[in-house]
Amino acid sequence: MEQRKAIERQRDRLLIEIEALRNKVAGLELALSLMGAESAAPEEREKTKENRGLRQTLTDLLREAGTTGLNATSAVDTAQRRGAHLDRQSVASTLSRMKRDGDVTYNGDRYKLTQFASPTQDTSADIVPIRA
Repeated sequence: MEQRKAIERQRDRLLIEIEALRNKVAGLELALSLMGAESAAPEEREKTKENRGLRQTLTDLLREAGTTGLNATSAVDTAQRRGAHLDRQSVASTLSRMKRDGDVTYNGDRYKLTQFASPTQDTSADIVPIRA
């Protein structure tokens, strides 16, 4: 029994180390992308895509959708066609947070990156005045 606990503790430590290393790699990749560098091999780029977070994946999907935009369902469907599984509720929550953070706009049907939103798109309908 004690041996099992020791193995579980070691496994947990290794999982934490793996996550830390993934975060370090993601930081280095961000630095490289800011410098305009890319991974040398296409398979390395694919692995990198798989390891990025949901927010980055959605940003990529939104960039590809351009002025058409997408919603949670279409994001999940697009990812599914590419062989990636996204949880619809997590996608919806993340898109909502991205809207709150000002990264995307929402027209009542679809989210778009702010760079693809029409300049006349009114998002003030989402703002509820606070009454004192």
